[in-house]
Amino acid sequence: MVIPTFVKRVVKTCLRIGKDDKVTIFAWRHMLDLAEAFAMECKRTGAHALIEFCSDDMWYDTVTNLPLDYLETPDPFGLALAGVATATIFISGPENPARQKRVPAERWMALSRADRPYYERILERKVRMAEIMLGYVTPQRAETYGFDYQAWEKNVRESTDVEYKKMQELGRKLANTLEKSREVKITNPDGTDLSFALEGRKAHVYDGVIDDEDIEMGAMFAKLPDGTVVVAPTETSANGILTSNLPFPQAGMLIQSVSFGFENGKVKSFVGGKNFELMRNLWEKATGDKDKIGWLTLGLNPRASLGFLNNKIVLGTASVGIGLNKELGGKNDSDWGLSLTLAKPTVKLDGKIIIKQGELTL
Repeated sequence: MVIPTFVKRVVKTCLRIGKDDKVTIFAWRHMLDLAEAFAMECKRTGAHALIEFCSDDMWYDTVTNLPLDYLETPDPFGLALAGVATATIFISGPENPARQKRVPAERWMALSRADRPYYERILERKVRMAEIMLGYVTPQRAETYGFDYQAWEKNVRESTDVEYKKMQELGRKLANTLEKSREVKITNPDGTDLSFALEGRKAHVYDGVIDDEDIEMGAMFAKLPDGTVVVAPTETSANGILTSNLPFPQAGMLIQSVSFGFENGKVKSFVGGKNFELMRNLWEKATGDKDKIGWLTLGLNPRASLGFLNNKIVLGTASVGIGLNKELGGKNDSDWGLSLTLAKPTVKLDGKIIIKQGELTL
């Protein structure tokens, strides 16, 4: 087998796999060839590697037919592997998302609850993790969401094969600026006018490379392609309106025109356009700090394009999320999290423009 160049880069540059590593690789059946390539490259470094796979039929049968208490029970095998692994590669799926729209909201929330102990163990043990988004790029998903399959695949491959060092340098510069700032204002002609506070928390740079500093901070996750700077704002500070001008996929549907209305730090209105009802149902069934601002994300990746699944990494975008942010050093604890991304935003830090209509001004 010829190992793709980006596989070698993920193993050696992004995850820095070496001879002492134990790598678990989770893949869907349509991505088994890629999983095999990752396993072979990991073993070439001297690491041990194990592949676990799932199929569309297996997963859909589980989430639609098995009892709810089964779904919200943590997978003992996954927990055991999280107790052994030093790194994990997760290749996204399923291959066909169309059947997801028939999964009720309470079942999605049960899956989320079941994942929490696994997630907490990974954080506790500082397991490096890379999610390979190429697994989402399938003809079936492109048809479901109305994407050009060839253009989408090309964009994902190109934005994964990026100059990580340059992106890292820009990320650190933006992170330093965020950490010194106290007030954020985001506007957009499509209706966004949002203000909130920062309080000197550490900004996390997700540049696709998990280095020692990231691990020390607890930032062991990379979604590849990657390229963001993320910071947790003051959770009680948000006021104004955030309206996404980009549709985003959820459960086999494209959700459009979603808007948060904040008042004194809490979401007082949560509305949207086409296919929004699913999102609303998920939010209503969520628990904890689901209605507080959770994070600000600024995109870094110069090779990513808008219009697919990775809008938040595109250079010049801004995203704001609500819900769980404890991994960022925040105070929100919830089984919910949602981020809305703005194309061509204007972002001010302490009154100074750092992004003007989608163009970085630093």
